[in-house]
Amino acid sequence: MRPDPMRDEILTLREKWQGQPSSLFYQELSDFLFKSGKIAAAMNLMEKALKADADPEIDSGAGLEDGARWFRRGLEYADACLYEEACVCLNRALEAGCENFEAHYCLAGVYKSLGGIGEAKKHCRKSLEYNPNFAPAFILLGSITKLEGAYAESAGAAKKALLIDPDCAPAYYDLACYYALDGEEDKALMAFEMALAKGFCDFDWAGQDPDLGGIRHLQEFRLLLATYASKKG
Repeated sequence: MRPDPMRDEILTLREKWQGQPSSLFYQELSDFLFKSGKIAAAMNLMEKALKADADPEIDSGAGLEDGARWFRRGLEYADACLYEEACVCLNRALEAGCENFEAHYCLAGVYKSLGGIGEAKKHCRKSLEYNPNFAPAFILLGSITKLEGAYAESAGAAKKALLIDPDCAPAYYDLACYYALDGEEDKALMAFEMALAKGFCDFDWAGQDPDLGGIRHLQEFRLLLATYASKKG
């Protein structure tokens, strides 16, 4: 997973304003989001900053909004790496009747980002109950189980995604990572080549991704990376 400088900055601001009035944190955070181009999330936070001692759980004293509005707000916060706020909003979307595969899928991603692996898996599987042909949920499930070291389970999830979408380059790339982490070099190389053939082109990241550390030393890996990078160039 790539480092997330934006999230790191947000966590620094949270620590800075810990124990202080929430409105001060929201004001500085909204300024940061505006500068980062996350306008919708910044506007939501500016609204909170206008309330004295704003509730950190987002409008807890207000009447329950409809599920679609909570869902939309949750997506805005998630896009801005405000996973705590996104989690609150998406759970409220479910409470307000927005019970569908998309809401559970988004919650799974948010919980994963917050380190709540159990909740992430629960919502990911719930998403697949609603829509068993949603390939991104299988891809997400693979990335969640990888955090538990369950590489065979992760590979199985990536394969299910590929059964649904055989041209999905990210699923092939993830599969290569899971095989590499599990010490299956030949399978990892084949999956990595398929990812490149299907359009994966983040060559710089592939060259440093720790998940591919098990095959990066191989001449075949370096040759594949150089060949496709030169074609793209």
